[in-house]
Formats: sequence, structure tokens, C-alpha cells
Amino acid sequence: MTQFSFQEKSTFGTLLATWFIGVLYFHSVWEMWRAGALHPVSNFGLATGLTILLVVVLVIYHILIAVTSSQQDDDERDRLIAWRAGSIGGGILGVGVIGVVLQILVGGMVDDPVAASPVLIANVLMAVVFAATVVELVLRLYYYRRGL
Repeated sequence: MTQFSFQEKSTFGTLLATWFIGVLYFHSVWEMWRAGALHPVSNFGLATGLTILLVVVLVIYHILIAVTSSQQDDDERDRLIAWRAGSIGGGILGVGVIGVVLQILVGGMVDDPVAASPVLIANVLMAVVFAATVVELVLRLYYYRRGL
């Protein structure tokens, strides 16, 4: 079994926390939508609460791995991995944002109130950010394990 670096542990923990809290968020949004209770105020409260939870979980996790790991400086490999994964994640984010803009434009052209709903737009943007972040973190782990 290989020893994981601080960056790998950080990426893995961030991926797990982001995944579980993101799934919890979108499940809650789906249930609120099905119940007819998805309104801007309730959506904002849910997003704010789960964002605070994510920050607290990540701070505690990073304190734990900092205490248990040896001091390591970022080297060229770490920067290259972050750049490659970030570039692909950023590309996904860009394509997703263009998709949301098209959703707004098409929804406006056909007078579809659902497509232009601020709550829907906010949640689609959240989904795009979530997908881009998860892809970036998975790619970082892949590149670390692959030996880039």
C-alpha cells in the first residue's frame, strides 16, 4: 500500500465531503420541489446551511490530516496536476454556464415560465458547479495515482 501525500488526502476528503453534501442538497431540493415548497427563501436557506456544513467539515478534516501528515511543499508535479484537472473542470463549468444561458434564452423565446424560473436557474448553476468540482477532484486523484 502506498503512502498518500497531504494533497492526495486533501483531495480525497474534499471529494467525499463535496459528494455527500452535494447529493444531500440536490435530494433535498428535489423533495422540496415535489412537495411544492421550493421557493427562493427556502432554497437559499438550504444552500447556505449546507455550504456552512461543508466548510466546517473540510476545516476539521484538513486540521486532522495536517496534524497526522508530515510537512510537504507543493512541487512541480502538484502544480501540474492542479492545472490539468482545473483546466478540465473549468471547461466543464464554462460549457455548463453556456447551457444555462441557452436555457434562459430558449425559455424566453417560447415563453416557458419554468425555464426562466430563478430557482431553477440557481439550481442548474449549482449542479454545473457541483459537476465541475467533482470532475476536477476525481481527475486530481487519477493524476496522482497515475503518476503524472
